[in-house]
Amino acid sequence: EKIKKVNGGKSYIQHQLIESIRTPSGPRQQIVLNLGQLSLPEEKWKTLANCIEGFLANQKTLFPQDPEIEAKARHYASQIRQERLDRAQERITGGESAGEEPAQYEHVNINSLITNDAKTVGAEHVAISQMNEYGFDKILQGLDFTDDQIAYSKMLIVGRMVHPGSERDTVRWLSETSGAGELLDSGVKLYDKALHRAAVLLWENHAAIEQELSKRAREIFSLKETVILYDLTNTYFEGSKRGSKVARRYKSKESRNDCPLITLSLTVDEEGFPKQSKVFEGNVSEPGTLKDILEGLKKEDGMFSNDRTIVMDAGVATEENIALIRKSGYKYVVVSRKKSFEDTFWPETDEEKIMLSDGKTTLGMKLVRTEEEAFLLCHSEAKEAKEAKEKSILSLKEQRFEEALSAIKEGLEKPKRQKKYDTIIERIGRLKERYKVGNLYTIKVEQTDGKATDIKFKKNAQAQAKEEAIGTYVLRTNRLDLSGAEISKLHRSLSTVEESFKTMKGNLGLRPNFHHTDTPTIAHVHVTVLAYHILAGILKKLRTAGVHYNWNTIRNILATHIRVTTTMNTKDGCVIDVRTCTAPTEKQHTIYNKLQIKHTPLGRKNIKSPMKTQRCSAEK
Repeated sequence: EKIKKVNGGKSYIQHQLIESIRTPSGPRQQIVLNLGQLSLPEEKWKTLANCIEGFLANQKTLFPQDPEIEAKARHYASQIRQERLDRAQERITGGESAGEEPAQYEHVNINSLITNDAKTVGAEHVAISQMNEYGFDKILQGLDFTDDQIAYSKMLIVGRMVHPGSERDTVRWLSETSGAGELLDSGVKLYDKALHRAAVLLWENHAAIEQELSKRAREIFSLKETVILYDLTNTYFEGSKRGSKVARRYKSKESRNDCPLITLSLTVDEEGFPKQSKVFEGNVSEPGTLKDILEGLKKEDGMFSNDRTIVMDAGVATEENIALIRKSGYKYVVVSRKKSFEDTFWPETDEEKIMLSDGKTTLGMKLVRTEEEAFLLCHSEAKEAKEAKEKSILSLKEQRFEEALSAIKEGLEKPKRQKKYDTIIERIGRLKERYKVGNLYTIKVEQTDGKATDIKFKKNAQAQAKEEAIGTYVLRTNRLDLSGAEISKLHRSLSTVEESFKTMKGNLGLRPNFHHTDTPTIAHVHVTVLAYHILAGILKKLRTAGVHYNWNTIRNILATHIRVTTTMNTKDGCVIDVRTCTAPTEKQHTIYNKLQIKHTPLGRKNIKSPMKTQRCSAEK
């Protein structure tokens, strides 16, 4: 049926699918489905209605249908079937309540049986269950989110956890592949702008949301939070990001120095639970970020006290930042920026050796205590092997640099070669730009009357210190109560933050970032951080129960747990639609058990419809 409506002074056309029904007062028509604005010509409406009727009645056609009509009919029939099932009473199935349902028998034609509308529910069920345990709805309600905004926010985060992608791709995934909409039971209309707005709204409230999630995690898992790990990473963009105030070119941690970057700072506790995050410009000075982070942490109720230890890498551990931590009364374990110490500083005793967790690598240590600090010299076999490989690559570059310098030097002794002093200096400068190892050399050019006569070069103190320090690093701390092994263990826990960054980049869609302007760009990053808050709780439960799968493995295991509609014809001329979840596999069952959530994400729904009521028409 074609109807004309007026809204705000503008008229528009809307089409509806109607059916004829018999009532005590005579034949009547009722709306089956609102079709929006139908693009088919009017002469094809009846064919579309008949095709929808055929799909709903589970009838096979003798002749092939127009592909466009068939595609639309399948789509609308699926919507009608889903709406009818939504109105049906849900029946719980599976091991949780088996035996409670009365037996129900029907005489069906098994050749008519088909399954359709398959949607994945496994990973979505795990993610939503953890969000519910954190009370995510209440957190957002406390920030004045509407019900629709809460639904879009949860869909966005679940999408980032299960199927990372752009908002447009997430809408497609939610509509065609995922059962997250059924699990959330929201009924909101899906479109990408709604997810865009939800992402921005989450970012505008991210500090309060992260604080509440951190608080809930602390209460649920009884977290000690005695150690706070702080580190930064950056992520790149393929586009130019012209006009951006945060995207800047700098040294990329992923060797993409040709791309603009943004920087993400993250604090996590010793269990890997995130506490606070912040986005900075891509070229931000790492040491300058600590003050903001400390101020943010101190604001959190009960979060940060003087008996907690901050662990940082050398990039942030400047003398100014260490003084700031001391002034605040906190403890620290950091990698010393000072590379060389006097030989007499370290004891002449043999190194204390410990075996690392991999069971293969040993770590040699020498500990020195002063009145205020302890210094730990560490010699790592793994680090030595890695740096030795890097050194071999560096040596090749040094060799080429020295050969190029020697070629310039030899040219000074040959006729008809350039000997002008300024030109030689310029050539050496270009050479140092080409070979980054040039800063490891002290180069002196001798001249007479404006002409270069000789070039002398040798490795400087920086190069010598670098060679001597292969495989070694120094830790410093004001925790004088710790042994060398305990100091080293705290420092190695920084790998927890690195693993967090790896998870966010690899499994939670931190990269690629699909946006061109700053606000949605930063919002995209914070949605990933919120997804990691939820994921940390899931992984903690599984680790505690002895399951050490990573998130990618968990998603793959749960991918085959789906929800489907089974349609069949009965002997008495009716159609039965049953919407149910597949039985979990052994590994899926194990994951659900360890997480202490239901094995069946949603109960069964079924509806029996007489075929004779499926008389649909489309009229003008």
